[in-house]
Amino acid sequence: MTEQTEEQAKGYRPVAVLTQIEKTYHLDSVSVPVIRGVDIFVRQACFTVLLGPSGSGKTTLLNMIGCIDKPDKGEVIVSNCKVGELTDDALSDFRAKNIGFIFQNFNLLPVLSAYENIEYPLLLAGISAKKRGERVPKLLEAVGLSDRAKNLPGQLSGGQRQRVAIARALARKPKLVIADEPTANLDSQTGAAILTLMRRMVDRYQISFIFSSHDPEVIKAADDTIFLHDGAIRGVRRKGVGEAA
Repeated sequence: MTEQTEEQAKGYRPVAVLTQIEKTYHLDSVSVPVIRGVDIFVRQACFTVLLGPSGSGKTTLLNMIGCIDKPDKGEVIVSNCKVGELTDDALSDFRAKNIGFIFQNFNLLPVLSAYENIEYPLLLAGISAKKRGERVPKLLEAVGLSDRAKNLPGQLSGGQRQRVAIARALARKPKLVIADEPTANLDSQTGAAILTLMRRMVDRYQISFIFSSHDPEVIKAADDTIFLHDGAIRGVRRKGVGEAA
């Protein structure tokens, strides 16, 4: 019985399912296998961490779950959609509606205020001014930055910029948020505060977060930890949904 079948049999609902994923990069005349027959079941409304040494395939898997990259073999299902069957345009639209991203370096637009950075994906999506005016203040409040709405990124601390990035990732109400080493550029105290915030977002919005990380505090906070080595899964550790980290 595969991990997917086992987890489904337990009644867990998936936000993403990867089945027999393989990926090889071709560099000049050299072929480098990166992912080797991987199965992953990402539970809904859970905090999932991909753990493994550099080169183990964590970022490649995140890119495939995030619909940025495609496998050479295997199937990727996100929010019940077989993303490999979508055209490029349909895939871009699906990704924008269903997946949020948080980056190590925050990726905020320096000329826009905290409010405007959060509002920006809503503008791109054609969301009305009325709905933007309702949603953005609520997100600022949720991440504790109501009093910083007019500040530019350069006027914010690293932790505050990451809070803006989290709010922006949630702006379109995605089912899944993906982050590659989200606390890597933060001090330990700020990183711990960001983790607490993200766990609160899981509970408040029932969103699934999936990260790659080497940070022990991130790993400790996880509901599920997926261990990778040389492009293959070496183990999965799951806590009960809602169990204290």
